[in-house]
Amino acid sequence: MQVVLYGMNHRTAPVGVRERLAAGEDTLWTAVQDLLQTPGLHPVEAVLLSTCNRFEVYFVAPSLQVADASFNALVHRLAGLSLQSLQDHLYRLEGQDAVWHLFRVAAGLDSMILGEPQILGQVREAWEAARKLGVVGPILHRLFQQAVTAGKRVRRETDIGKAPASVGSAAAHLVKEHLSAGANRAPKALVVGAGTMARTAARYLRDLGFHHLAVMNRTARRAEALARELNARTFPWQAWHPALVWADVVITAVAAPEPILGPEDVGSIMEAGRPPLLLVDIGVPRNIDPRVADLPGVRLFDIDDLRGVVDAGLALRRAAVPQAEAILREEMDAFLQWWQMRKVTPLLHALHQRAEAVRQDVLQRTLKRMHVNGETQEVVDQVTRILLEKWLQIPARNLRVLAQQGHPEEVIRLLAQVFELVDPPRNG
Repeated sequence: MQVVLYGMNHRTAPVGVRERLAAGEDTLWTAVQDLLQTPGLHPVEAVLLSTCNRFEVYFVAPSLQVADASFNALVHRLAGLSLQSLQDHLYRLEGQDAVWHLFRVAAGLDSMILGEPQILGQVREAWEAARKLGVVGPILHRLFQQAVTAGKRVRRETDIGKAPASVGSAAAHLVKEHLSAGANRAPKALVVGAGTMARTAARYLRDLGFHHLAVMNRTARRAEALARELNARTFPWQAWHPALVWADVVITAVAAPEPILGPEDVGSIMEAGRPPLLLVDIGVPRNIDPRVADLPGVRLFDIDDLRGVVDAGLALRRAAVPQAEAILREEMDAFLQWWQMRKVTPLLHALHQRAEAVRQDVLQRTLKRMHVNGETQEVVDQVTRILLEKWLQIPARNLRVLAQQGHPEEVIRLLAQVFELVDPPRNG
C-alpha cells in the first residue's frame, strides 16, 4: 500500500479550473464514498481536502495504477473531467513526498498567505469528515492526526502566524490593538463587504475573540452566507444609521468608484456620550471620505496605514519558515517510523504463527512419547513457550531497527522465504 496525493492549488490552476471541482460538501463526499464502493476500483482509504484555493485527494491504494484510475473516476463524476485533461494543472505526489506536502499544508507553508490559520482547521475537518463516513483507515488516520499535531506545534512554537501578513488580517490586528486597552465591554465590529479582503478581516476578527460581529454587503445573499459562517448578524445595505449606531468599529472593503461613507453619514451618529468610533478603510479606491477623520471621536485608518504592518508581518513569517520546517521534519519522521513499522508487523505475526505451529507439533509428539500429563505437561508447555518468546525477541528487535532505518521490503521478502512464510499479509 502507498499514499498517493492528487492536487491543484492557486499556483497550479486558475480559478476557472478549480471552481469546476468546487461542488458542495455533501456532493464531494458522496462521490468519494461511491468511488470506494465501485467494482474494479479499490483504493483502501481516501481523504478529500477542498478549499477556495486548493483541491486535493489523498488515497491509500495498492498501486499507482489503482490510484490513477480512482482519481480519474472521481473528477469525471464531479465535473466530467479526466486525469489527462487536468495534467497541466495537477501535481501527483507519492509516499514521503505526499506526506511532506500535507504537513506543509497543515502548517500554512503552502498557503497563498504564508502561515494563514484557517487551513489547519480545514485539514482537521477533512480528516474528521472522512472518519465519520468510514472512508479513512489506519494509515490516513495516523497521517492526518500527525499533520494536525505538526500544524499546532508550528503555530505554538514559531512566529509563523503571530504577525499579520495580509491587508485583511492586518486590519483585524489593528482593531484588536486599538480596542483592547481600556475596553469595559465586548466591542461590536461591522464588516462592510463580502469579498476576499472583507472575509479575511472578518475571520481574523472572530479568531481574535470578537464575538459581536455584523456584516453588510450590497448583495444580501453574500452577506448572509458570511454571517452564517461567523455566527454574525447582518444589516441591509444603506441601513447606515442603525449599523453605525450599533458598531464600535467598522472595516470597509467594497469595490466602489466613490466613497460610500462621508462626514454627514458618520457625523450624524457621533452624538455626545457615544463611545469613540474606529474606522478601517481597506477599499481601493477608498470607501470612506478622508474628511471623516476630522470628526470628534473618530479614528480613521486606510490601506496605506497597513502596508508597513503587512510587510513587517510577512518578513517575520518568512524568517520563521526554517524553524517551522524543522518541526515538520520531526513530526514527519515520527509518522514514517510508524509507517515502516506497519510493514514488518505482518511478518512478525506470521513468524510467530509459524514458530508456534512448530512448537505445538514437537510438543504434542514429545508428550505422547513421554506418556506425561497433568502438572508435568503444563510445565513442559510453559517452558517451551517461554523459550519461543525469548528467541523471537531477537528477530523482532532487529526487524524494528531495520524498519526504522527504512526500506524493509527486501528483508521482509528474504525472511519470508527463509522461514517458509507463505504470503505473509502486507500492511502498507
